[in-house]
Amino acid sequence: MSLSKPLILSVGMLLFTPFVMAASTVKTTCPESLEINNKSYTMSEVDLFQGLPVKQGRLMPDTLDDMVWTLKDYQDYAKEMNMPLYLVCRYKGTDKTVTLQVPVTAKKCSAWFSNGKYAASCE
Repeated sequence: MSLSKPLILSVGMLLFTPFVMAASTVKTTCPESLEINNKSYTMSEVDLFQGLPVKQGRLMPDTLDDMVWTLKDYQDYAKEMNMPLYLVCRYKGTDKTVTLQVPVTAKKCSAWFSNGKYAASCE
């Protein structure tokens, strides 16, 4: 009996470890396109905000060359001030946006062109 308890605990830990690790690596991604009234709009821009976007706390990327935001300091401030980060995805031909709250575990947000399409994510 005493051997079966440690064995059960070990097996349980092995089974649940991947789920815990997966939960800590959540990725937030802008949708490639936005469908409104049967019309599709492609993503054209992305902004990162500290706090609600309507309050205009827009953050600049790390450099002028790349659309990358390193989030450590922003995440620390977000926790301290209760002002989460938001990724705002904008689409060509419409003023409608998709606003995504950045996970508190995210370390970086970035935007890039791939296969002629604009993409953005935080992870």
